[in-house]
Amino acid sequence: MNKSILFIGIPQTILYSKSIKNSLESLGFTTYEPEFIKFKDQNAIEKRFSRKKFLTNFFNQQNKKYIEAAEKYKPDFIFVINNSRMSTLFLEYCNNNHIPIYLYCIDSIRWCDKALEHMHYYTDIFSYEPSDTKIEFSPNKFIKFIPLGYDENIYQPLPQIKDKQEIDLCFVGNLDKRRLDILEQVAKYAYKNNKKFIVHTMLQLNKIPHFWLIPKILVRRLKFKIKYKYLCKCIINKGIIGNDLVELYNKSKICLNIHIGKHTGLHTGPNPRTFELLGCQAFEIIDAGHISETTLQHGKDLIEFHNTEELIRQIDYYLKVPEERLKIATAGYNTAHNKYELSILMTEVIKYIK
Repeated sequence: MNKSILFIGIPQTILYSKSIKNSLESLGFTTYEPEFIKFKDQNAIEKRFSRKKFLTNFFNQQNKKYIEAAEKYKPDFIFVINNSRMSTLFLEYCNNNHIPIYLYCIDSIRWCDKALEHMHYYTDIFSYEPSDTKIEFSPNKFIKFIPLGYDENIYQPLPQIKDKQEIDLCFVGNLDKRRLDILEQVAKYAYKNNKKFIVHTMLQLNKIPHFWLIPKILVRRLKFKIKYKYLCKCIINKGIIGNDLVELYNKSKICLNIHIGKHTGLHTGPNPRTFELLGCQAFEIIDAGHISETTLQHGKDLIEFHNTEELIRQIDYYLKVPEERLKIATAGYNTAHNKYELSILMTEVIKYIK
């Protein structure tokens, strides 16, 4: 008998939410989605005086839409990404009507809006963050670690591009202080050795929302250019997703993956970038300490670095040995394709649900 799912993903355009839904459908499930109410935020004065009431009303209205969808489609179970717009209104409805409800966190549960408060309502919880497995969400029930993996329909090798790799180094992601400090040294190496280094990010240095902020933004730009003078030469300050991102990975001889470093004890596992890169058969250098809960191996599937000096040495070495890069990139792709493609990981999730 075909099973049906009410899939509550992330309402914004998040590729991974859509990819998870598609993976469940590829496994034979019929999926339905609720209506998402358009979020229109308050102005600054309203936020100051009625924020809590406004958010409570919004989430309750959204959860009524969830209940309407559950009553209309009568799913076998509910599958929720990141506790998306959830309130106790819908969670209690599911519990009272004996509808199993599962949560998959594509960040640590600690950063999924109120998920820690709500976790005892869930039938089972999965997370891409290994440290979450220490959390007991119900008596004798602990969160299960399931890596996020990659969607092979999006991330894939492009042989026609790989044969003509024109970029020496690339990095994609937000820039916290740790990443900035590391990437400035990489950019310095690239500049002094005439290497092409591209950094795609989204810096709040261009947009000036109000005219009275002009002096503040201009000072911020100047400080950034002084402190990160080499990195500034490499930055493309706009987002990159989908086909453009896949092309960048394929065009690059070395793809850097550096985890966010501001949360002690969190982000201990592989971020989504880890498998995106491997899915494109890219040669990946990653900061050490994130693959121990996977079958990925340093020196076989990718290369780890422990500090900036080691990273620079590795970059300098591997840029000179294309045959070694190809060997490692190929092994990394095979491992990812056989064990960490998203539909394979969703199969593991479904085993727990059944």
